[in-house]
Amino acid sequence: MTVQMLELKPAAAEILRSPAKVKVVNSGRRFGKTRMALTWLLEGALLTPGSRMWFLAPSRLQAKSIAWKDLKEMVPQSWASQVRESTLTVELRNGSHIQLAGADYADSLRGQKADRFAVDEYCYIRDLQQMWEGALLPMLGTSDDGSVIFSSTPAGGGSFSADLWERAGSMESWARWNFPSVAGGWIKPEYVEQAKATMDPSLWRQEFFGSIESLLGAVYPAFNQQNIRDTVDNDGPILVGCDFNRSPYCGCILQVQGDSVVVLEEIVLMEADSREFALEVRDQYPNRMIHCAPDPTGSRKQTSSLGLSDHKILEEYGNFKICSPRAPWAIKDKVNSTRLMILDASGRRRLQVDPSCKRLIRSLKNLEFKPGLSVPDPQSDHGHMVDALGYGCLALSKGLTPWRVGSSEMIRVW
Repeated sequence: MTVQMLELKPAAAEILRSPAKVKVVNSGRRFGKTRMALTWLLEGALLTPGSRMWFLAPSRLQAKSIAWKDLKEMVPQSWASQVRESTLTVELRNGSHIQLAGADYADSLRGQKADRFAVDEYCYIRDLQQMWEGALLPMLGTSDDGSVIFSSTPAGGGSFSADLWERAGSMESWARWNFPSVAGGWIKPEYVEQAKATMDPSLWRQEFFGSIESLLGAVYPAFNQQNIRDTVDNDGPILVGCDFNRSPYCGCILQVQGDSVVVLEEIVLMEADSREFALEVRDQYPNRMIHCAPDPTGSRKQTSSLGLSDHKILEEYGNFKICSPRAPWAIKDKVNSTRLMILDASGRRRLQVDPSCKRLIRSLKNLEFKPGLSVPDPQSDHGHMVDALGYGCLALSKGLTPWRVGSSEMIRVW
């Protein structure tokens, strides 16, 4: 390869020319963040013999999949002395190292030398604040270069990534940029326009424009990566939250595990009714005790022609124990009970969502209030799955279930 292949597009070059020590970049997808970061690391490694450069992604597997091949292609054989597949490290002939790693193991980097860090998809890193303040910042303090680039597509507000973005707008030696996907020169404008027809407007703005609009007006601003983790079914009783809607008919499979409410999976049925939903859940959990927290109005309305209320259908076809009040919940109660599980005033995060629940995660991150009002936008497609979760959280917080969050011991409430 030739040195000319490292040439950057104008937007990326503007970022790298900046003298700022901490650079924060929010951009649309396919902007070229990864190649920009690798070029910056390689430049530093060449200019400073014996330096140590790090590329961090949310996980080591992600770092390898998105950057390892590109890094090896960018470094000619004449520049490299060793390429270590086991540690994802390229050692240059001048003694400099460029290494890929996962931010989920940032603590293991303590005590190691670092001159530059490129943190890719920083908005999706769990415990970002601890990683930055507890591990990376002290490492950079011992280097004359000591600089970092945070780059990502935004992932909603209420997290430390949003704090970093705000800091970059006012702190000395910090800088920030917001670029749409097309500014990177790697994606065609026609493709972005075509995506309008298949994506939610707020998600479209976030994914292709690196929009910070998603940081404003969020119904659940505290929901972030700390609420997302792999969950394991303990084979105990489950609680099903469901929202009556023919398409999509949404449900969340919840389980109380000690101090946490875990969402094991989500169920989304198109053009379905309560009977089909009940049979689907019972088919997946044939011998399980199942409690169900549905929309309270289902005690009278129907989504089928069976002549029964939705609650009665769930009882008869799913053998569910219905946990619902006689009167409908206030919308603010549903929102507040969900917020309480996401993050309470003492800093506890009791809601844990399995990464496989993509619709629920997307909805919690992107559901916004209706402009000028303190209620979620009723026209948003993000409302249905969040409502299913909300009914479950309400039943738990109002004592309608036979157990409470924070205690795995079953308690009678009837």
